[in-house]
Amino acid sequence: MKWKLLIVTAIFILSSQIVFAQTEKQITAIRAKVAAINKGAKNYTKKNKDVEDISLEGTEATFYSSRLSLKKVTANMYGETYKATGEFYYENGKLIFAFVKHNQYDTQIGMAKAPKVVRVEERRYYFGDDGLIRLLVGKKELKAGDENYDELKDSAISIGEKFQEAFRQK
Repeated sequence: MKWKLLIVTAIFILSSQIVFAQTEKQITAIRAKVAAINKGAKNYTKKNKDVEDISLEGTEATFYSSRLSLKKVTANMYGETYKATGEFYYENGKLIFAFVKHNQYDTQIGMAKAPKVVRVEERRYYFGDDGLIRLLVGKKELKAGDENYDELKDSAISIGEKFQEAFRQK
């Protein structure tokens, strides 16, 4: 009986290490693709556009494309109580990486007192063929089931899709 338990434990440990190694390999590949996109950005067609339905107070985006393929979007997204900047990277029409820096204000924009930034949060989203493979908020990795995981994941996917739609509308 002890041998069976020992074997099952060993198999579990080995399989979790294999999954971790595979995820790290995917992350490394995504980082290389992002670096290549940034390196080639000066050769891409660049277009500025306001994008609807992303943030309440408006979104200004810059689209980088090669031929008919969207490569990167940089954006300033404005809300009543925040300003966020984002970079969204695409390969073959799919979102592969997103970086969002979210600055939360202490009050609404337009009030008598100018708003102050009270919290800054950086989010990194890594996407693979099966969806989100890693979500970092600051240095902390969020996992499925963690508070805010689904909300943050769905928001990044939705914004990424809205940028693709805006790009296709020319």
